[in-house]
Amino acid sequence: MGWYLGSIESILIGIIAGFSVDYVVHLAHAYEIASGDTYERITEAFGDLGISVFNGMITSVVASIPLFFCQLQFFAKFGTFLCLTIAFSWIFANFGFMSLLAQLKIPLKEKGRGCSL
Repeated sequence: MGWYLGSIESILIGIIAGFSVDYVVHLAHAYEIASGDTYERITEAFGDLGISVFNGMITSVVASIPLFFCQLQFFAKFGTFLCLTIAFSWIFANFGFMSLLAQLKIPLKEKGRGCSL
């Protein structure tokens, strides 16, 4: 791409940090609040938030495509950064992170559903 680390790239790195963990955090939260064994938790996490995470990925990627054609360098680079980060983040969250959870079988204690004071 021939890019150098300048002020535009520095700003983008700060913005992209949040985008890169978004899908993992959503799926991890859905896994943590689910009940049952590891398989049931993964199935419930995908069932509860899988479609929402997928739709979030699609809308973000589609929204970044027009930025590829901008004449201003900042917007063109932002579109590229956004599209690649969102795509790789979604792939890792669904195939890497959830597979890792399935393999490690991390035991989670069942929390009481009632109100505790």
